[in-house]
Amino acid sequence: MAPLEIRKKVIEELRRIPDDKMENIYEFIRHIRTEPQNFRKGLENVDGPEYETVIALGPLCMNFDFDTIIEANYLCNSQGIDTISVGVSIAYAMYLYERGILTKERAGMEILWGDGRMIVKLTGMIIRQEGIGKLLSQGTLRMAEAFGRDPGEAAQVKGMEMAMHDPRAFTGMAISYATGPRGACHLKGDYYNIELGNFILEYNILPGDRFQSAGKAEMAAKYQNFKDLFDTFALCKFAAYTPTLICQIINGITGWDYTPEMLLATGERSIAIKRAINNKLGLTRADDKLPKICLEVLKEGSSADKLPDMELMLREYYARADLVAGNMALITSRIWS
Repeated sequence: MAPLEIRKKVIEELRRIPDDKMENIYEFIRHIRTEPQNFRKGLENVDGPEYETVIALGPLCMNFDFDTIIEANYLCNSQGIDTISVGVSIAYAMYLYERGILTKERAGMEILWGDGRMIVKLTGMIIRQEGIGKLLSQGTLRMAEAFGRDPGEAAQVKGMEMAMHDPRAFTGMAISYATGPRGACHLKGDYYNIELGNFILEYNILPGDRFQSAGKAEMAAKYQNFKDLFDTFALCKFAAYTPTLICQIINGITGWDYTPEMLLATGERSIAIKRAINNKLGLTRADDKLPKICLEVLKEGSSADKLPDMELMLREYYARADLVAGNMALITSRIWS
């Protein structure tokens, strides 16, 4: 199946879930997260999967078996392995296998869409660095390179797999994914929260048209800088801390006189340092891009015929951040200004 066909097939499969079992996909996620003991015998004491884990190890792989989603999540958590990257890498392996690019002889097994037990098996192989699992453990970019595929076919940025927020649905996420120092990390600026109605008044970061590209990069850049500080402060990325509240906490503990403006400048320096390190390691503006697979126009759904204007947003992003790819002098000046 082509990527757009996979999306359509997943939606069709979700619609087949009986109404008396769950009202919709949100009910599916709620049950699997809060009541894992009802789905997997022998794992009664494990935590239910996180939302994106459910999708990555479930529908993304055409897997609708609760037991195997919970078991694969348990294996990942027990070893500290990212469930999003595991799910996306396994789904890409399924895609390659279906097209005959990854063969049964190379994989040592069949890798078929919807095979939950195979997903659990591959997760274990990834953990043990065993057989084809060793390649999958390196992620979709290395997989594409190993099979001579276009890297744009792999759902990743800078080698990090895409989270479950489609950049075609939120242009703010598109620019955040492309410019994030780690790659397609939804925690380096979870701008979908703004697109869905949240805001930060101190920085004039306001919700608007989620498909609009013009003027979006400036707000996304400020939000990226602000949320980067949550790692420094060891705050939950989903905590509704305003810049003013964070400054009150800092000042109350230290006796300083931090302001929201000073806080944002600190976040800018944090992002600039990370970009400087990336630049020194060989990553340039050429790497600040979305993969081709995320720039295919959808023909149906709420994001049909919508694409982010990446060229425009990147120009605006760099204009605000004053970061020119490859120019370490400008990056350094931004860090120490």
